[in-house]
Amino acid sequence: MSPASTGKHGPVTLDTALIVVGGSMLVLGLLSRVLKRLFLSSVLIALLLGVVLGPEVLGVLNPAREGDERRILEEIARVTLALALMGAGLQITRADLRTNARRFVGLLTVGMVGMWVLTGLGAWLLLGLPFWAAFLLGAILTPTDPVVASALVTGGLADKNLPRWLRRSLQLESGANDGLALPFVLVAAFMLTEPVGAALGHWATETLKGVGLAVALGAPIGYASGKLTELSLRRSEIEETNLIGLGISLALLTVGLIHLLGGSGILAVFVAAIFFSAVLEEEVREQLEQVQDSVSKYLILPVFIFLGAILPWSQWAALGVSGLAFAAWVLLVRRPPVVPLALAGSDTGRRGTAFLGWFGPIGVAAVFYVTYIERFNVPESERIFAAATLAICASVLVHSVTATPGVRWFAGRSPLGTLRHPLRAEVEESA
Repeated sequence: MSPASTGKHGPVTLDTALIVVGGSMLVLGLLSRVLKRLFLSSVLIALLLGVVLGPEVLGVLNPAREGDERRILEEIARVTLALALMGAGLQITRADLRTNARRFVGLLTVGMVGMWVLTGLGAWLLLGLPFWAAFLLGAILTPTDPVVASALVTGGLADKNLPRWLRRSLQLESGANDGLALPFVLVAAFMLTEPVGAALGHWATETLKGVGLAVALGAPIGYASGKLTELSLRRSEIEETNLIGLGISLALLTVGLIHLLGGSGILAVFVAAIFFSAVLEEEVREQLEQVQDSVSKYLILPVFIFLGAILPWSQWAALGVSGLAFAAWVLLVRRPPVVPLALAGSDTGRRGTAFLGWFGPIGVAAVFYVTYIERFNVPESERIFAAATLAICASVLVHSVTATPGVRWFAGRSPLGTLRHPLRAEVEESA
């Protein structure tokens, strides 16, 4: 028997995965603008593709054959987040930080706490989860996803219709709150698995270590990398082809190093990206930003294909109406009531507040945390996984479908103006 035909457990499994992922990335990349005109997104299509090709439908992809599929998904999500956060951070300038400082602080304080409390309360009331299990689920779903958010606020349509401050506000929030969600996740996980005194002690230690290392090391790593890049450019010691890969290299270095030391590698990457971006000259930063943004948009697709293939359909059915009610609660209650309070006193305006209140998508960050908690052996972990993935899928569906109408609404244009003729509208938009 030839090596290429060794069966389900042999190379053919990897070959199939490569064909599916590579083909999907190619087709979705070629049709990315058309999908937006149809009120769809590559993320949503990738998720649906994973469902169709997964074991519940065609059986082409079966991640369970490869071992612990949730641990695999955690690692894929961690690397994807790192690359996406580097891309988001490279787009942030010092001027953006000054312009959005009030919104940034409000969304990371009042916004995060409010979303955690309201989501946890919904899980407790609607799903009947024990208190700390409910608030662990709330913590998992608190962060705004940088990968999906970036897809909403980048591209031709967003650039033409959304002001820079609005796009950067969402990117700043989603970039920082992924790592800052760790304390919320840890406090609930420790309270579920340890006595109160020990839980609070471990929480304080791990939070200080996780966030502290991310900030303390992420900043100098990014700054030093920027200075070294400048020095290399001045001495003409770096080739153009190597320059464009620096963002990817820095993201992988930072997430691996900080995670190995016990810190939040996700937060560290964003901090490093901010400091890296602040040092670079504008022309160099824009080159890196474009490459990183393209890489992030493509690498998000395998995460959602993989997620679609392992969705817990039987556990969703067991949640029943309560699960659907919780997903609706997450969409309608988790964020819209909180953002106006978080942005009170800022110059965001009603339309900007409404836009930011709705577009706080849940995605790869939640996938990472719902698989990350597996190491704690928390009770109700299967129901938490089921409810979290249901909320993630609901967010991907609803926020994908409403993204293009929402952008057009913000600009004062007809939300449905390009629905019937997406190809012709694309030509007109590009003209």
